[in-house]
Amino acid sequence: MRRRSREVSIFNLSALDVLAMATGAFVLLAVMLLPYYRKTFEANAAVEGLRVSVESLSAELDETLRAASADEAAAAELHAQAESIFEKAAAAKAAAISRRDEAASAAGRAADNERQIAELQQIVDQKVIKQLDLIFVVDTTASMTRVLRDMAFSMSGIIRVLERLVPSLRVAVVAYRDHDLRGQLLQMLPPTATDRGARQVQSFVDGLRPASRGGNTPQEALFDGLERALSLPLRASAKQSVIVIGDAASHSHQQSATLLLARRYADSGRRRSVSTLFVPTESYRRFGSGDRGFFAELAKAGRGAFNDHGGQLTESVLLSVLED
Repeated sequence: MRRRSREVSIFNLSALDVLAMATGAFVLLAVMLLPYYRKTFEANAAVEGLRVSVESLSAELDETLRAASADEAAAAELHAQAESIFEKAAAAKAAAISRRDEAASAAGRAADNERQIAELQQIVDQKVIKQLDLIFVVDTTASMTRVLRDMAFSMSGIIRVLERLVPSLRVAVVAYRDHDLRGQLLQMLPPTATDRGARQVQSFVDGLRPASRGGNTPQEALFDGLERALSLPLRASAKQSVIVIGDAASHSHQQSATLLLARRYADSGRRRSVSTLFVPTESYRRFGSGDRGFFAELAKAGRGAFNDHGGQLTESVLLSVLED
């Protein structure tokens, strides 16, 4: 029988011993490393918390970015709307300026139209004659024989035509000669209404007779005849047309006074005028020296019409009345 060995060997360990020793070593290491494990856990927890915070912040950042993008888009839209509003405002301002200019232009045109209407109305008032005082200042010297005959022949026709144009017509006649001739220097028919006194006018004109002989000078007492005519009692509301009919100017020393007389008369009222009807008689052709020019100056001074009488007296008289 084999004998059991009694020697002790440290290298002769059982599996149980190995296990026990390993366990003890593990426990020892665990005890030694336990503070580090705790710190790791805490760090992991902190990291996890940070991760969560980062994710939350990232989410908030994303939301903020989305909100910022939305705000930016809204701002861009508002900017576009503002630009549109500015453009519309500029267009409205331009339109307002244009309308203001048009209104100013229209106001100017309206003022021009009103002025033109007033001018036309004035012309109409001047041309449309409701009342007419017609005064003939006629030379009755010997050279005017044919004209006096024509005047007597035409007076009734002149009255009839004017009565169709003028509701109220009065006719006056002042006949003049020269100082060195026999007979009256002046003969006068006062203003006579033709609706009742046409025959009286005709009778006065029929009775005019030329001087039996010529005077000593080629000029006549035109100043005296015109002065008497302008002193007649005429109607202030009527158109006052004075027509001087003759072939010779005033005496030289009275010509300036005659022109001044006509000018002052015309200036005293816009419906007053002195027209002239110049007759180129044989005496004028033989002795005339500027007589026609004087008649033209007299009509200009009196703001009337100047006409050469070479045809029918009716036509010449009507031209003088309607042209001045």
